[in-house]
Amino acid sequence: MFQAASPPRFLPLSHWRLLRQAPARAWVAAGLLWLVLFGAFMGLFLSIAVDRQRQSFEEATRTMKTTIESRLKVCEMLVFGLSEIVGYHPTVREERIREYALEASRRYGFVYTLGYQPRITLEERPLFEAAQAGPDGEAFSIRDYLHDETHHWHNPLGWTRAGIRAVYLPWMMAEPPLPRAARAMHGLDLLHDTLTGPTVTRALKSSEIEVTPTFRLMNNQHGLGYVRAIYRGETAPSDPAIRSNDALGIVTLVVKLPGLLHPTEDKARQYDMAVTRYEGSPRREARPNRYDQLVYESRAPVHRTTLERWLLPRLETRVLVDVPYFPYELAVSQQLGFSVLSPVGPWLAMGLSTLISYFALLVSALHARHRRLRQRATDNLYLERGNATVILQAISDAVITFDNDFIVQYLNPAAARLLGHPFPQRAVGQPVGKLVVIHYDLPRQAMADPFTECLQRRSEVGLAENSFLILDGGQKLHIEGTVSPLFDRGQQMVGAVLTFRDTAPVRRRMLEALEASERRLRQHEVELARVARINSMGEMASGIAHEINQPLSAIMSYCEASLSLLEEDEPDLEMIGRALRSAVSQADRAGQIIHRLREFVARKTQQFVPVDVNHVVGNALILTEHDLRAQGVEVIDRTRTGLPLVYADTIQLEQVVLNLIRNALDAMQGVYPYGRLQVETGFNGERVFIRVRDNGSGIPPEEVCRIFDPFFSTKATGMGLGLTISQTIIESVGGTLKVSNNPEGGAEFSVELPPLKTSTFVHTQEFTAS
Repeated sequence: MFQAASPPRFLPLSHWRLLRQAPARAWVAAGLLWLVLFGAFMGLFLSIAVDRQRQSFEEATRTMKTTIESRLKVCEMLVFGLSEIVGYHPTVREERIREYALEASRRYGFVYTLGYQPRITLEERPLFEAAQAGPDGEAFSIRDYLHDETHHWHNPLGWTRAGIRAVYLPWMMAEPPLPRAARAMHGLDLLHDTLTGPTVTRALKSSEIEVTPTFRLMNNQHGLGYVRAIYRGETAPSDPAIRSNDALGIVTLVVKLPGLLHPTEDKARQYDMAVTRYEGSPRREARPNRYDQLVYESRAPVHRTTLERWLLPRLETRVLVDVPYFPYELAVSQQLGFSVLSPVGPWLAMGLSTLISYFALLVSALHARHRRLRQRATDNLYLERGNATVILQAISDAVITFDNDFIVQYLNPAAARLLGHPFPQRAVGQPVGKLVVIHYDLPRQAMADPFTECLQRRSEVGLAENSFLILDGGQKLHIEGTVSPLFDRGQQMVGAVLTFRDTAPVRRRMLEALEASERRLRQHEVELARVARINSMGEMASGIAHEINQPLSAIMSYCEASLSLLEEDEPDLEMIGRALRSAVSQADRAGQIIHRLREFVARKTQQFVPVDVNHVVGNALILTEHDLRAQGVEVIDRTRTGLPLVYADTIQLEQVVLNLIRNALDAMQGVYPYGRLQVETGFNGERVFIRVRDNGSGIPPEEVCRIFDPFFSTKATGMGLGLTISQTIIESVGGTLKVSNNPEGGAEFSVELPPLKTSTFVHTQEFTAS
């Protein structure tokens, strides 16, 4: 393991402590990972740099090709300019040509010489040769040259006097002047020379610029000749046969190919360049001669190491020069070196590799620390088993462990006490089924052995609710508990543990709580029944008002009739008596109606308090829980929490919800496969709502508008007052009760109540007080 006295300044202390815990093999693996990553990143950066350099190389090749093509176009322009001087200034021809040639050679370094070469007939030859004799009497003649394989123009045996021909085109003028050694070429018959003759012949017939094949100059450099014919008139004759005879001579331009093809200095230092004949070209003069296979070659003055040549590619390309009379191709190559890689690349590769290797080492150190922590935790676990044993001795629940053969391995003092074993050690080694014999109160079916079931299922098994033990005195001991499997460190099951407790104290507390709850429920039902009678009486009184109005109307009629009879001169006392007796009878009838209503219910003032509608719905569901379960109705509870409170009489509001639920139960009788009751509460921003929805038969559309009318009922035994009373209760607190049919079947009743506000609270108090 790596050790050091103090951490480096660039490392956090926590990382340094963690790295010190990393094993030696983690450090070795991190070093190897760094090497692999550094190589991968360097390869990636080199690949990117090579691609970028390849693009630069292709661009440079296009630039060199364009430069050569533009220089060839310059040569053409020089020939055209020379043709104009010769054609339009015959008197000052030589002077103007000399000035033009000097300017061209000064501006363009590839210009070797320019000149005008006259056409001489056989008759003019003697006078022409005599005129060209030297001042010291040196003879001059028009000559031919027998080209050898080297074609150096230096072999004196290759020169011979030209034979008898109808026309000659001797090379006479070269501006700027050539070196003395090159003047031996003066008098060469260009028209009949094996090298230049075909090009001159084409020039005489075409009136266009023609270019010779490449040849060696007197200085052994490659050269190229441009030729254009000059005619007597301003324009060349239209007939090609006449053009040759009408020509006065030709203008010539000789260029030095090294100067013409040499790249710029920056590219010459970077790229290897060569210009060679393109063998597959269909252009004129594509036939190679003996000396122009390699026209030009330039090598970059750089030295690449063996490693660079081994790791990095050599870029090569060949492009044709896009000039018809130049049947050569440009070959450019470059051996890449490590200089193409940016200086940032190695540092970035080193940084990324170091960062990733560093985090990998941290992860390895974390794993090592976690392994040590797990081992320490395991040791602590075994140390704490003693503490667990102490705890088992002290708890009040019985704990018994047994192995896979159902043999008891341990039982705590509470188990020995409940089972009646004064010496727990004697119970160890006995079968658990013999030590703990479980019985069941009124079992409806054969009960599986929980010990066997736990070992087979390898999961926890709970004891049945009616389980009990029989103690030595014959007393029943009702118990509850579980049987849970035990596993070792390899997740192999080694047995199970039985935990149980005496449920007698719990049962007593549960019975007491249940009795208290039942008392509250009965009291609540009594209160709801009384309120139902009160509300029913109110609606019944409103509903049977027409019955009371009938006797009152009869009393009024009888009394008015009696008054009319008394106003007569001779009143009929017997008739008046019968009318008054009838009035008394009707008054007694009305009194009987009121008396019966008073006997139906006792009067009580409404008690308005802040109410949570969720509590109201919950109480109503509790009261109808038995009926819902008996009818097999599924209850969907969609009550929402956090709703605003409403101000109402709790009992009356529960009576409304209870009435809606019971109506839904009646509507869902006989629904297949089962009824579905949905109770929903919520707040729509203005009103708190309670919705009761069923999947029953629904309400006929023609009866929806009459559903809240008094004494109207869709049930054969109904009084028709439940919904009327419910609507009255809801409207008394400022709410509304609505009904609608669901598209999928059934009906929905919606209660909307105003949320609790200060103004509502004050208004309701005043209403109650009044």
